[in-house]
Amino acid sequence: MRFADCLNAADITTLQRIAEHYGLSCSRHSKLSLIQEILYTFSSPRFLQEQGTKWLEAWREPLLRLCFEPRGVFAKEEICGMFQRLGEAQAMETATREGWLFANTTQFGRQMYCVPDELKSRIRQLMAAEFAAKLEASATGPAAVQEDGLAMARDLAVFLEYVRHHTVRLTADGSMYKRQQQQVFTLFMVPESALQGGWRFGYGRRFHDYPDRFALMYDFAYQQRLIDEGEDGILTEAEGSRTWLQMSEMERQRALFRFYLTSYRRPIPRLPIIVQLLALTAVSWVESSSALAALGDLVPAYYYDTREQVWSNRILKMLVHLGAFRRGCDEAGREWFQITQLGQQLITPDALANAPDEGQEQERILIIQPNFEIVATADHAQVLEELGRFAERKPGGVLRVYRVTEQSVRRGWHAGHSLRDWLTFLQRYGQTPVPGNVERTLREWERTMREEQGMMTS
Repeated sequence: MRFADCLNAADITTLQRIAEHYGLSCSRHSKLSLIQEILYTFSSPRFLQEQGTKWLEAWREPLLRLCFEPRGVFAKEEICGMFQRLGEAQAMETATREGWLFANTTQFGRQMYCVPDELKSRIRQLMAAEFAAKLEASATGPAAVQEDGLAMARDLAVFLEYVRHHTVRLTADGSMYKRQQQQVFTLFMVPESALQGGWRFGYGRRFHDYPDRFALMYDFAYQQRLIDEGEDGILTEAEGSRTWLQMSEMERQRALFRFYLTSYRRPIPRLPIIVQLLALTAVSWVESSSALAALGDLVPAYYYDTREQVWSNRILKMLVHLGAFRRGCDEAGREWFQITQLGQQLITPDALANAPDEGQEQERILIIQPNFEIVATADHAQVLEELGRFAERKPGGVLRVYRVTEQSVRRGWHAGHSLRDWLTFLQRYGQTPVPGNVERTLREWERTMREEQGMMTS
């Protein structure tokens, strides 16, 4: 919403407070005079530079969210949650008095707020300049560079063709056998190796079964119904594949990019902000460790991943695989990266999914692991009660750890609870996607119990 429209929609009390805050010399009783004077004052580049710097010093974390999220409006409760972390009791009142936050409209009975478009753009510029000043940049890059371009979209088409022409059998937990994985990987433009063990979870439905790049491609194909994991243990091409293959390569790549941002956003909540900051500043070559230092708390550690691993493996490497950046190492072994022309086309507002509601995200307290254990990170009575319908709490220990077994599932089933609804519950309250092996096994147990029930009633 434009600044002039925000002022027109504001009540005269709000305008009077803005005028008083900046000591503007105009009639306090004429809404038109107030709007004209505020517009004139805020149109000054020097004024916006000075005030924008002050706003960033006081409200950096909320402004990051408000100015880099693609959606235009936020619920009052969300903004209060952003301010609450700063310990500012009168933050909403102060922000509206400073003239950068406005009550916008009401949706479904909730008061919505926005930052005017012109101020949002200026604050983004200030943040990008501040971020760029902390980077080590160079006009020239390394001699050897990795640039994947549209390889991921093309390799996914190769995978679908392989599934179409081969019998792909799945293991008991629903993953491809490693021999066939390796056959597929050798066909790719960017080959990978099958996993050799290790503890992995959190970045996708089949992340624990497949290497990083292929796991993202496979999860995308499953979510978009390009492939089907049959109950007979055979992986087949699904109906959605035909529509997807009719899309242009650019459209396919854009869809994969959006899926990456959505999938990796749970473990890396500020991922869209990180990507936008990099896109605004990485026109030159940027030294990797300087970017991590400049990003600060925007890049978190994630359980078994350190901040450095999250940055290198989950962000930068995946952005290179998606064709958005190129990277390479100099003679001293230091890593550098730069945005590509494809990246400039991919990183657009429509590609950046809206952030989920902050309140709902805080309710995601379950970590569902491939070993059928579920860790509850908070004491939420309603969630824990529902969790206990099909899972048993493990005795002892500081953490609340539940285990899903066939016995616990049968107990819940015979008590009349719906396993399908419980899977939906896990997806709703899980910090991580339900691992594919867990989902498949639960559905198999449900199918077995239905068959047993049918035999008893026949």
